[in-house]
Formats: sequence, C-alpha cells, structure tokens
Amino acid sequence: MDEESAQVFLPSRERCFERLRLARFGETVTCVHCESDNVVKRGTTGKDAQQHWCKECETYFNDLTNTIFGQHRFELEEMFYIIKEMRSEPTAQIARDLGRDYEAVLNFVHKVQDVSGEIDEFELYEVCEADEVYVTAGEKGIEDEDESPRSRGLKKKGRGRFESDKPPVLTLVRRSDGRVRFLVCKNLQGTDEDIAEYGDGSVILCTDDYSIYDGIENKEGVDGHLAVTHSDTYVIGDAHTNTCENRHSFLRQWLAKFRGVSKHHLQKYLNFLALKLNSPEDWFEKLLCYNVSG
Repeated sequence: MDEESAQVFLPSRERCFERLRLARFGETVTCVHCESDNVVKRGTTGKDAQQHWCKECETYFNDLTNTIFGQHRFELEEMFYIIKEMRSEPTAQIARDLGRDYEAVLNFVHKVQDVSGEIDEFELYEVCEADEVYVTAGEKGIEDEDESPRSRGLKKKGRGRFESDKPPVLTLVRRSDGRVRFLVCKNLQGTDEDIAEYGDGSVILCTDDYSIYDGIENKEGVDGHLAVTHSDTYVIGDAHTNTCENRHSFLRQWLAKFRGVSKHHLQKYLNFLALKLNSPEDWFEKLLCYNVSG
C-alpha cells in the first residue's frame, strides 16, 4: 500500500511491536522455547522484529516467533489493523483499505478466527443454559458453475437446516460468569451428546421444551435438567434461557455487519464473537499472547 494511506489509519510499527512484546513477555523477555530469561538481543529481522538469542537452550527467536503474525507476509501494523477492523468490517472492505489481495487478507482473518476458538477452554458447571438459534448463511464466496441463480432454501417452512442455508447454532452459556460457546450444527441430532461433552457432572441445564433436550439429565456430565415451555411462560424461578437470548441478540447484530457470511465459515466468525463476549477487556491481548505452536 502507498505510504500516504499508511499515515492515515495504521498505527506505527514501533508501537505495535512494543505492545506485542509487553503482552507476551511483560517487562522481561523470556525464551519462547525454554522460558529462560537469560537472553540477549541479536539484531532484527527483515520485518523489523527484535531478534533474541537464548544462552540457556542456544536458540534464536524473535518478537513474532510462535504468534499468529509469524507466517504472514503483511507488516505487523497491517495485521493489527485487520484484527481491529474485522470486528465490524467485511474482509473485502479491509482488503480495499489496505490495497492488499483479498484472498491473503481472508486467510489471515480465518487464522485469527480459528485461534479465537482455541484460546480458552470451555466447561459447563453448576447452572447453565442451552438454546438454539437459526442463522441465515449460505454459499457466499462459492461460485455456481452454470452461473444461474441458485435455488435457496430460506422460504421453506419449519426449523432451519444447514442444507437449507439456515444452519442451527447451539448456544451454551455458563450462568455464573456468562461465558458462552457457539456450536454450528449440521442438524440438532445428538445435541445432548454435544452438551454433555462440556459438562463436569454438576451441571443443572436450563432449556426450552424442544425434544432434543429430552433425557439430557441422564447423560454423563449433566446432573439435572430444567425445561420451560415458552408457549406458557419464559421464566420459572432459575429455569429460563434469557442469557442465551441475550447472546443471540449480539450474534444477530454482529453478523448483520458483514452482509452475509458463508455457512462453511460461520463457526470461525462465531469463535471470534465468543472471544470478544467472554473477554471484552483483554481479547486483543489474548490473541497477541497465544502460542500457535501448541
């Protein structure tokens, strides 16, 4: 991109590296391989990342080693910009802003989204909620070979299905702290197994009266089940799915910003949304600190 445009909206490269180092290491740089603090500076890389030599394990590493930024051709300030803007702007718009190839930007966006789903482990315990929502998401980005208008399934009656471009999303919420996990499903068969996988055995699960939740209290990981018939009422004491409904409102409003999302990448978008909802104050720092080497 041209230098004039970079001065308009990109943060300085130096400040980006300072923030990355502070998030990863704090005041003292430690080796990313052995965690020793017996390291010395050894020049910089072609991307201006500070390079270090660990005297303990005798290996080199730099600011970008094992981060989401390490294997991409963008400059660090561009990647910071992409992450900040992907909260509300379509990838095509970000690519135009940067004057970069759309596919390259999209690949980085997908990497960030994938990492977002791996940053924090999710577990259900004590009182939790489960509810389903149906999201309009089709074959965006996939061309029709005969270039004819594609028949859509959105007008069909009944609950949505992945094949009909309205995939079901199972929303799980831990009521004690509001942490959420979104699961995009091909269908809702086996939902009880999906939920029980996250339970620690103490879960009292609150749902509506949809039959997919019948008998879930018998699954390992779930201790009890409270169901509310929404045609009669929405709350009976602790039995309600209001927290899930709240998360669904965020989900709908946020997806609307992108003017259509491919159902094949919907899980990635919801991974990123969950990270932002679960860690509203430090989601960006968590991305900076994440070790992609596992």
